[in-house]
Amino acid sequence: MKFGFRVLTALAIAWGSPACADMTARYVMDDGTPLMTIEIAANGDMRTRFSDPSSYFLTREGRDYLVKTGPAGPIVMRSEDIATVMLEQAARETWRPPKDKNANAPLIARAKVRIRGRQGVAYASDRDPSPDAPTVVISEDPTLAPLASAIRKQFLQSLATMSSMFGDASPSRGIAPVLSKGAPLAFLGLELDTVSRDPVPASRFALPAPPITLDAVRRDFNAAP
Repeated sequence: MKFGFRVLTALAIAWGSPACADMTARYVMDDGTPLMTIEIAANGDMRTRFSDPSSYFLTREGRDYLVKTGPAGPIVMRSEDIATVMLEQAARETWRPPKDKNANAPLIARAKVRIRGRQGVAYASDRDPSPDAPTVVISEDPTLAPLASAIRKQFLQSLATMSSMFGDASPSRGIAPVLSKGAPLAFLGLELDTVSRDPVPASRFALPAPPITLDAVRRDFNAAP
């Protein structure tokens, strides 16, 4: 189940459907280690890769997929099948994320800060006395609207799935309202590093294989550590 929870957290970031000019955004850890690259097409297709080179997330023609390397080639899974299997696993197992009493606490604007040269507004829980460790930093730069749209839409969708699995123990619930204000410059341990508006080849958004069946997704998740 912990494997599935990690996947769902990634989905919260990875799947979206903006409609705008091409964009590539790269997020890093605070020490500069690359962690996530999001490629966004003008038609709303999107490809997101994390630090693991063996898998990536793909949005194509409004449908969401996980693509991973398998023994015989790429394996493509539909997002709805992944959600179904994870809900099934949650119903069978007793593991739950630790309940955070601040998970639902509203985030309030603390101060304007700069993250890697970009100005944003730092938000933190109204129950957190420390102003130096914001939960999220949001940019209101309208040129980052494609990135804001992508992250906001699918964060909310994945949060709904996590809530059905874990209820009030779902992590990061307090972030959701703030994401409506703009693109995140820093959140969930990520910092926005570079943004390119160069065209992204259409081949980057092609499915490398037909999606596998729901039963095949079940077998794959059951085999995962």
